[in-house]
Amino acid sequence: MATGRLQVRVTTQIILPLANVQILITEADTSLLLEQKTVTTNSDGLTDYIELETVDKSLSLNPGNKNLPYRTYNLFIYAPGFIQAEALGVNIFDGQDTLQWIDLLPRPANFGNDFELDSRREEAHKQYDVQPHVKEGNQRVLQRVVIPENITVHLGAPNSSARNVTVPFRTYLKSVAASEIYPTWPQQALRANIYAQISFVLNRIFTEWYLSRGFDFDITNSPSYDQKYVHNRSTFESTDAIVEEIFNEYLVKPGRIDPFFAEYCDGRSVTCKGMSQWGSKADAERGMSAISILRKYYGNDIRITESNNIAPIPVSYPGTPLREGSTGNSVRVIQAQLNRIANDYPSIGKVNVDGVFGATTTAAVRRFQQIFDLTADGVVGKRTWYKISYIYVSVKKLAQLTSEGEAIQDGSYPGVAVRRGDRGINVQIVQFYLNQTAVYVNSIKPVEIDGNFGAATENSVRQFQEYFNLAQDGIVGQATWEKMQDIYEGIQQGVNVPEGTPPSSEAYPGTPLRVGSRGANVTKIQNWLNDLSAVYPDVPAVNADGVFGPLTENAVLAFQSRFNLAADGIVGRITWNRMYTEWQNLVAEGQA
Repeated sequence: MATGRLQVRVTTQIILPLANVQILITEADTSLLLEQKTVTTNSDGLTDYIELETVDKSLSLNPGNKNLPYRTYNLFIYAPGFIQAEALGVNIFDGQDTLQWIDLLPRPANFGNDFELDSRREEAHKQYDVQPHVKEGNQRVLQRVVIPENITVHLGAPNSSARNVTVPFRTYLKSVAASEIYPTWPQQALRANIYAQISFVLNRIFTEWYLSRGFDFDITNSPSYDQKYVHNRSTFESTDAIVEEIFNEYLVKPGRIDPFFAEYCDGRSVTCKGMSQWGSKADAERGMSAISILRKYYGNDIRITESNNIAPIPVSYPGTPLREGSTGNSVRVIQAQLNRIANDYPSIGKVNVDGVFGATTTAAVRRFQQIFDLTADGVVGKRTWYKISYIYVSVKKLAQLTSEGEAIQDGSYPGVAVRRGDRGINVQIVQFYLNQTAVYVNSIKPVEIDGNFGAATENSVRQFQEYFNLAQDGIVGQATWEKMQDIYEGIQQGVNVPEGTPPSSEAYPGTPLRVGSRGANVTKIQNWLNDLSAVYPDVPAVNADGVFGPLTENAVLAFQSRFNLAADGIVGRITWNRMYTEWQNLVAEGQA
């Protein structure tokens, strides 16, 4: 006989436990005359685990199954002084622990017989109908990734009249995991899916996807637009434990700070370009880890990073309009976004990203307003701010699987030193700065941008400090951070590039090498790639014939992906210097 377990927690609305609460449990299918069970909560507001009959878990592991792979039960909750509550359609899976939280409402003094019950009806688990989450987002306007304390969910499609609910972020994630995947799946499949779910919702928050369009919520509960959230639903111990462990971790691409838009779908009734949920189950059964599954669907360069910036969700609008004469980082943000939009709308024109709102910026803002039917006054009020943001991420595709990604722009010193043992976005920025400098300075060892300040990052920081005559303590305090930021900005602008490039005999030839290029410099990089291929099998060997064809382009792309460079298949200055540096390392180690 297949069975699962149920535990109920009963509290007041302010999360105080309620003891001696009577809970009647019945089979939801009224055509079945099963024995009813009555249980009572203890002093912690908890019932004992209750064993309930269900169907065999094999139904939840078979992608061809169309029957519900669980049995549903109804709960009726009675406590003196509180309104009677009911939770209908609670899912019980074979071998799984289901957790149901009930918060009871106080019984009013004038309570009458016509007062409605507090009823929570759980929808049927529609995992096999999960749609591809490909609704495109709009803008990157927040300056740091925030792991929200709470999140506001609209219980319907964006334009519906449904109500909003504000719940703890982890409660939201537990409901999504319980609603979209089966708790009976292998552990690594569950982890891969929950990483994708976290990254998806953080992308919505980071891009202010709904706020920028005038809505007063962060995400909807509609799987046609976002993720399936069921308010007050029961969840499962297996998925809850994963959420508690990784709720502040998410997916990123190298050198980027925006949470990756992790498109996914069920992979059975609906397919998409992102992760197949049923496919992830099969991958886990073949022994693949969560990160291997994620890289299969999102690319070998996908990374998991962590943020300890747990805080209320901020808003990007500075609070007062920006106009000619304004200065500061908010002006810089608008200028950078307008410049990117101008690539697609060239009549806007380019402006200097200097944080000074001058006549050129006013003209660009006014032209943007004309194009997008706003009052063309050259002032960036709230409506113009969010419209710029909306168009910015639309052209950048930041809320799509094919996102250009958002490079680190605001890398200001965070106010506290970053050191070994730290994790999160500030570590990621340090690693990004180190890698940019390492392209030009051979003595600085590049590191993986994983947001984890370990021994390799500490050593690279010491090398940076030694090269630039700073105190060699391996800690990124304000002086080291600002030097890193200064060097990075110099590299971006092509000025004050650090002297430490490869010897002149291997100096960058001055023009990028790409498909169609020919000659000795192409032969040179082909030989480097062949030596690197012997150590890094993911970098394919090529024919060193001096002709830059598709096979050489593929090898360059593989090299760039492995070493966290912009993967465009073109050998510009950064790729050339990094390729030569890595080849020189092999020579020094006797491997080339």
